[in-house]
Amino acid sequence: MKDFLKKIKRAAVSAIARMRTAREAKRAFAYDRRQFMRYAGALHLDREAAALAEITMGYHVLEKGLTMPRRRLGFGKGAVRHLVNLVESFEARFGRRAQSDHAARVLCAYRKLHADSPDPMPRLDAFLAARPYLEPADEPHVKREDFFADKDAPFARFSASRHVCRHFAGPVPRELVEQAAAIAASAPSACNRQHARVYAIDDPVLRDRLFAVQKGTRGFGADADKVLVVTSDLSCVRWGWERHDCYTNGGMFAMALCYALHHLGAAHCILHWSVPPQADREAHRLLDIPESEAIVLLVACGAAPEEFDIAASPRLPVADILKWRGGQTAH
Repeated sequence: MKDFLKKIKRAAVSAIARMRTAREAKRAFAYDRRQFMRYAGALHLDREAAALAEITMGYHVLEKGLTMPRRRLGFGKGAVRHLVNLVESFEARFGRRAQSDHAARVLCAYRKLHADSPDPMPRLDAFLAARPYLEPADEPHVKREDFFADKDAPFARFSASRHVCRHFAGPVPRELVEQAAAIAASAPSACNRQHARVYAIDDPVLRDRLFAVQKGTRGFGADADKVLVVTSDLSCVRWGWERHDCYTNGGMFAMALCYALHHLGAAHCILHWSVPPQADREAHRLLDIPESEAIVLLVACGAAPEEFDIAASPRLPVADILKWRGGQTAH
C-alpha cells in the first residue's frame, strides 16, 4: 500500500510540475511575441536601428556578389537600386552613418567593376556623383596560406582572422570534421546538458536538396564538400523560461565548431536557418532528424582554393557594442 501511495504521489508531483512548466512556457512565449511585435525591425522599418540593419543586409548582398566564385557582370541590378533608395532615404532622415557610408562604398565598387559595361546605370551614377568623396570598398583578395596564417596564433589574432568563405575547391576529410566536432564539444552549455548535435552531410544529392530548402547558397553551394547541420535537443530543456536555451547553447557550439574548422584549415560558410515551418519540417524529414531537435544553423565547408575573395563586412566599433551600467564610469 505504501509503495502504491508513493507512486501516486510521484505521479501527482510530476503532473503538477508539467502543468507549471506549460504555464511558464505560455507566459514566456506571450512575452516574446509582445516584444517582437513592438520592436522587431521587420515591423518598424522607420526606426534608425532597423533602417541601418536593412542597409547592412543590402550591402552584404552586393558584397557577396562581388566575391562569388563565378561572378557574372550585371548581377544584382535590383539589389543596387534598392540599396541606393535605402541609403538616400536613411541619410535624408538620420544623416550619414558608418553603415550607410560603407554601403555607398560597396555601390562604388560595383560601379567600378562595371566601368566598361555598355548598360547605362543613370540612377547609380547620379547617386555616386553626389558623393565624390567616396572610394570603392575593398573586398579582400587573399591567398590560402595568408587566410590561414593565424590559425595557430593567440586567440585575439586567431579569432579576427576567421572569415566566412564561399569558395571551395575540394573535399575535407571526415577525420577533420570529427576532430572539429570533438573540439566544439568543449563549448559551454547550461548545467552541462550539452544540447548540441551535428549532422554531417557528404552526399552531393542530399546537400543540394537541403540547400534547395534553405534557399541561400546560389552561386557557391554546389562547390561545398560537406554540410554540417547543428541542432539542439529540446529534451534537454527543463523549464518554460528556458525557451531560448536550445538556440543559445546551440549557437555557442556552432561558433566553437567554426573556430575549430578554421584552426584545422577548412574553409566554411555559416548559413542561417530562418525558414518557414514547412521548410523546417521538410529538412527534418530529409535528414531523418528527430522532431525533438531544433535546427539552429548550417555550416558549409570544404577545402579552400589557392586564391579567393572574401567580403569586407566591417565590424561595429566596440563603443557601439559595449554598454556599461553601474559602477565606475569607463575611461
